[in-house]
Amino acid sequence: KVSHWLRKTVGNVAIGATGATVSASLINGDVDGDNAVTVFDYGLVSDSFDTVPGYAMWNSEADLDGDLAVTVFDYGILSDSFDLSGDL
Repeated sequence: KVSHWLRKTVGNVAIGATGATVSASLINGDVDGDNAVTVFDYGLVSDSFDTVPGYAMWNSEADLDGDLAVTVFDYGILSDSFDLSGDL
């Protein structure tokens, strides 16, 4: 599982002599690492809102769009993924 992305299981993958190519659509927004996008993730983004690396409340997991700032765009990602969970 990559940081703040929900886990996904891809089955029936055949690995040939040249390797395997797997395509999976992952869901972003899991700030706290519990494999679900919930109000707890909103809380962590709120705690880090309007911060950048070096600020006391900076949380790299809350930077969902990877722009090195926690902004309204990160809230947008949370809203799009709210109440979703990944594969166990």
